[in-house]
Amino acid sequence: MSTYFVDEYERQLDERGRIILPAKVREKMGSAVYITRSPAERCLHLYTEEEWESLSERMRALPVTYDKNAAAFVRMFFGTAASCEIDKQGRISVGKRLCEFAGLCKDIVLVGVNTRLEIWAKEEWDKYNSSVSETVILEGIEKFGLII
Repeated sequence: MSTYFVDEYERQLDERGRIILPAKVREKMGSAVYITRSPAERCLHLYTEEEWESLSERMRALPVTYDKNAAAFVRMFFGTAASCEIDKQGRISVGKRLCEFAGLCKDIVLVGVNTRLEIWAKEEWDKYNSSVSETVILEGIEKFGLII
């Protein structure tokens, strides 16, 4: 059974690179999560162990031995990832390399995106929100045949 995430949660990154996960989010997770760079945005993707296993299975089928694009994606996705234990206070530690990629300093936003959470620097999230037009959203709905 998949875990689904919704909503936005404003948090703060402490001086040791830790984020306290909201209780609503923690109750949907096990004892560890996986974090990697987004391939399309300046943010991080956070996955439950269950979702990480599912993604790993699907990526195992990619033709990485003879397709440069597939190989580059798999290297980026797994090569920049980190496994994080959730401590007793409900915190995860985000590594320096991942924080630098996403521009995480202090104020961050966790964004529920179906089967994953995205971790954004608040300033980047605000910029992104102000740049996305209704036209882009409607074009996406049409392109993928979504009927809401």
